[in-house]
Amino acid sequence: MSRFRLGYLYALAPLHPGGEGDLGNILDIVRETHTNFPYIPGSSLRGCLRDEVEYCGLPKAQAIANRLFGDELDTSTGKMGVHQAWFGDARLLWVPMRTMELEGKGDVFTWVSCHTLIRDHALLSGQGQSLPKLPDTPVGTRIGTYWVADSQVTVNPMSDELKAATALPKWATSLDGEVKSTWNDCRIILSDDDFDVLMEHALWTQIRNKITAEGNANGKTQAGSAEVFWTDICIPRDTILYFAWGYRKDKPVLESDHEALMSVVEALFQVGGQANVGRGWVQGWVANDQPPENLKDPIEIVESDSSDAKMPTLTGAEV
Repeated sequence: MSRFRLGYLYALAPLHPGGEGDLGNILDIVRETHTNFPYIPGSSLRGCLRDEVEYCGLPKAQAIANRLFGDELDTSTGKMGVHQAWFGDARLLWVPMRTMELEGKGDVFTWVSCHTLIRDHALLSGQGQSLPKLPDTPVGTRIGTYWVADSQVTVNPMSDELKAATALPKWATSLDGEVKSTWNDCRIILSDDDFDVLMEHALWTQIRNKITAEGNANGKTQAGSAEVFWTDICIPRDTILYFAWGYRKDKPVLESDHEALMSVVEALFQVGGQANVGRGWVQGWVANDQPPENLKDPIEIVESDSSDAKMPTLTGAEV
């Protein structure tokens, strides 16, 4: 179990983890098949972390990245190195809702989660046995009657037992202050059905317009008029996600390699698409940053890497 870890992401900008399906000019995002909730694929998370390690400024950063993530595929030989670190999908845990109105007093900011997300996180974080039965009615740390669009939700008090069971095991240093305090005071747990409805109101949406230039009017539109170019859909900023990660048991890990990985996982980094317009910035952290047990000597690492280099060439059929 020492090599199984849990990591967290706090979105500092809207996230676009990739799209799927053909929705015309709507740039939708990848979603889980069984829940229809957005998520960040583990391959995307792993790729951006590899880039961060490669350009972290440490001596022999490329060699560190190759040991942690494996040599990149050599298309001429078909060889690819064996990785030490693995990363699962980053799933939603708490989603911000800015369009909720509390008892006619105007919009309020609060985080929302649901039974499925809470239970799944508890299983991975080791809190499954301590998690009390989740109530059928909405509960939260800020009680009252909320309106979202045409829906009305009455939120009852959250028990101290449930507050403790749903607390995050750790926060990033940069968030362990005002953000954590606000989260403690403004969170709501809904049923899966209610959350599914409200989820679509929480997603960040932006319509990109194309302005018709002077002289380019096609007779149907006037110069200077706007037409919809495409619509972006993103995971909103302030969303909290979690992901499983760890090290392979059969691959030795250098403590210096572990420290290099922690230096990027517990920092600011960019994940997903549209980086050119500032999307995808997150603050990462892990619940357990201790080095794995049975760390190997650097000499053993070199010998292990040498034996891995003798892997057989994979044919297209074998891949």
